[in-house]
Amino acid sequence: MYSGFIAPSGMDVEALRKATPALPGVVHFNTAGSGLLPFEVAEVLQEHLARELRQDASAAAASVAEEIQDAREEAARLIGADTSEIAFTTGNSDGWNAAFTAMPTLRPGDRVLVGAGEWGGNVLTLVQECARTGARLERIPELADGRMDISGLADMIDPKLRLIAVSWIGAHLGHAAPVEAIGKIARAHGIPYFVDAAQAAGVLPIDVSRIGCDVLTAPGRKSLRGPKGTGFLYVREGFLEALQPRGLTLHGAHVITGKVVLRSDTGRFEADEFSPALRLGLGAALKLANRLGAEEIRHRVLERSEALRRVLSDVPDLVLRETGPAESHITTFHHPAICADKLQHALAKRDIAVKAMGARVAPFATLEAPRGSVCRASVSYLTDDEDIERLGTALSQILAEVGAG
Repeated sequence: MYSGFIAPSGMDVEALRKATPALPGVVHFNTAGSGLLPFEVAEVLQEHLARELRQDASAAAASVAEEIQDAREEAARLIGADTSEIAFTTGNSDGWNAAFTAMPTLRPGDRVLVGAGEWGGNVLTLVQECARTGARLERIPELADGRMDISGLADMIDPKLRLIAVSWIGAHLGHAAPVEAIGKIARAHGIPYFVDAAQAAGVLPIDVSRIGCDVLTAPGRKSLRGPKGTGFLYVREGFLEALQPRGLTLHGAHVITGKVVLRSDTGRFEADEFSPALRLGLGAALKLANRLGAEEIRHRVLERSEALRRVLSDVPDLVLRETGPAESHITTFHHPAICADKLQHALAKRDIAVKAMGARVAPFATLEAPRGSVCRASVSYLTDDEDIERLGTALSQILAEVGAG
C-alpha cells in the first residue's frame, strides 16, 4: 500500500486542511463537482453580507470596487492574461455560451470540431446552433485509450472550419487534452479556438499565450475552491472585436450619437447586476491558488491521483479507466456487479463523496461500463493518505457485500 507523501516545499497540507471547515468530517472525492470552501473565502463572503446589512447593497458594492478589481487581477495572474481580457461570470457555462453566441453566425456547410470528451452543456449549445444554421458538428478522433488523436485533428482542417472547441479535462475521464498542440494547429490556420478549463483551473498551470486559445472559461466552485455561482471568461485581446454579445447591458455598452458602442475590453460580457460577495469570494479563492502556486498544486494533485489509483487497483474486479501517468485530479472506475449510482449512494452512507457520471456529461464519448455510467473520484491537494485508504477499504467492503448477497 502507499507509504505516504511529503508535500512539496511551500505547501503546508495539514494547515490547509485545518483551514477547511468541512474537514475532517467528510472524505471528499468530488472536487470535480465542488471543492471544499476554505475559511478565508467564507469569511470574505460573510464580511460583505454584513456590510450590506449596515448600508444599502449598491453603496456596499461601490465600497468594494477596488477589491473586485483586485479579484480580476488574480484571475488574470492565474492564467497569464491581462486584466482587460477577463470578465466575471456566474459559472463556466455562462461564460462559454456568452462567447460562443457572440461569434459570427454559422452558415450552411460550416464545420465545428469538438473533442470526444466535450462537456455536454457545450455540445447542447452547438447541436442547437448547427441545426438552426445548417452547420455541421463533428468529433475529433480519439485513440483507443480515450485520448485525443492530434494527427486526426490535423487531417480535419479545411476552409469551412469555423471553430475548434475542447474541454481540457473531460468530466468523464481523467486524461488531459493536448491543448498546446491543438492551439498550434488552430493558430496556423486562423481558426477560433475555445478551451473549457472547468476541470483544469486550480489543477494544472494555465498560460493562455502558450495554449494559443482565443477563449478560455473556468468556474470558481471546483478545484479553485471558490463559491458556487462564480467564474471567469478570458477572451484574447486580438479576438475580442470579432465577438458581438447578443444581450447588452449598460455595463457592457453605451450609445453615442445613436450608435451602440461596446466596451473595448472583455467587460462587455459582464452583467449590470451581480453579487459583490460572490466576486469577492472568488477573488479570495484565486488569491489562495496563486499564493500556493500552480506548479506546487499540480505536483501535489497528480501525486494524489497516482496514490489513489494504486490503492484502487487493489480492489477486486474494480475496473480503472485511466492509463499511464496521472494527468489530472480525476480517476474513473466501474464494477461489473454494481452500477455507479448504487456505488455513489453506498459510499455516501459512509460519508465518502464520489460522483456517478452518465453519458449526458460527455455525449460524444464512449463509456464502456455497466448501464453507461462510471464512478468519478476526484482528489485535491487536501486529500490525504487516510482519505485514500478509507475509499479503498469502503469499496472493498461494499463489493464484498454485493458478492455475498
